[in-house]
Amino acid sequence: MIEGKLSVLVVDDDGEMRSLLRDGLWSEGYVLREAGDGEEAFHLVLRAVPDLILTEIWLTGGGVGYVNRLRAIVPHCPIVVMTAFGDDGVRMDVLRAGATAYLSKPIHLAELKCCVKQLLGNEHRSVT
Repeated sequence: MIEGKLSVLVVDDDGEMRSLLRDGLWSEGYVLREAGDGEEAFHLVLRAVPDLILTEIWLTGGGVGYVNRLRAIVPHCPIVVMTAFGDDGVRMDVLRAGATAYLSKPIHLAELKCCVKQLLGNEHRSVT
């Protein structure tokens, strides 16, 4: 956290999508970091744990195993998974793997902002 602001890590291999998400969340006052793939996301998380991770599931270094690995290193950080190539099976798999929420693309910014606010409002800061 910087100066009392909550941080969000945005992970997507599509630069335009990262830009859209970054702009939408920046307007809410969050400190944002970006990663273009799963490996870059892991490196950033190991350097500084964000307050929330918003990630595409189907990217280099991604998939259900990626969510498992994230959950293992950040057990109390909300993980919001998004994808345009999912179905109910994918949704259930990523939620079982440890995702906190699942959103289908195209992302509706109002829905995303509501989800992020709700999760960050209920974050587990008292858990050590």
